[in-house]
Amino acid sequence: MVGAIRSRFDPATDYVIVEGQLLWHVGVVGIVASRVLQEFYRPTLILGGDGHEWRGSGRSIEGFDLAAALRECDDLLVRHGGHAMAAGLTVRPENVPALRLRLNELARRALQPEQLRPALALDASVGLDQLSVAHITELDRLQPSGQGNPPVQVVVSGLRHRRPPQRVGREKQHAKFWVTHGGVAVEAVWWGGGNQPWPDSPFDLAAIPQVNEFDGHRRPQLRVLDWRPCD
Repeated sequence: MVGAIRSRFDPATDYVIVEGQLLWHVGVVGIVASRVLQEFYRPTLILGGDGHEWRGSGRSIEGFDLAAALRECDDLLVRHGGHAMAAGLTVRPENVPALRLRLNELARRALQPEQLRPALALDASVGLDQLSVAHITELDRLQPSGQGNPPVQVVVSGLRHRRPPQRVGREKQHAKFWVTHGGVAVEAVWWGGGNQPWPDSPFDLAAIPQVNEFDGHRRPQLRVLDWRPCD
C-alpha cells in the first residue's frame, strides 16, 4: 500500500492524502495511515472494503482538526467520528474523489506550507562509517515506531555527493543520491524531494537510517528528512 501511495504523492498539491482500493483489508488501514503520515507528514485517510461501502481510518498533524474536517464533508460520508488527531469513517467509493478534493481545500485554508514539515528531533550525530547493516538492524529492536515512539533520526555532517543526484519515480517526484565522507559512501533517498532544492557539497543531512533490501542484497540507506549547508 505505502509503495503505491508513494508513487502518486505530490508534495506541492497533496495537503491531505486520501487513498483507498477495493480489497484493501480494513484491519490494517489504521496502521497504514500511521505509516503514511510518518513518511510524508500529511493528514492521511486510508480506505478499504469489499462491497458498496469502504471503511477507513485517518491520522492527522498539528494544526488540522481531522474530525472537524470530516464534519465539513458530512454530505459525502455514510458515517464518521473521532477527534482532532485520529478518526474513522465509512464512505461510498464513488465519493472518494470528491472527499479528497474537499479535504485538500480545507487543509489549504488551515495549514501553511511550513506546517507540512515536522520539527526535527534528532537523536544523535553519527558518521557514515557507523551506519552499517548490523548497526541499523540493531535499531530495529526499537520497533514498532509510531506517534508515541518515533524512529531514530540522526544528523550526518560534512557530506559530499559521490555522483550527481537524480530524480526517480514515475513522475520524477523523488530524489536519489549517493553521499560520501571519509571513504564511505551510502545511498540516500528523498521521497518528495524531486522538486526541492538539492544540497551543494559540503552539507549536513538529517535522515532516518534504514536497510534497503534489493535483489538479495542488504545495504545501508538514508531516508532524507532535510539538509543544511555545512558550517
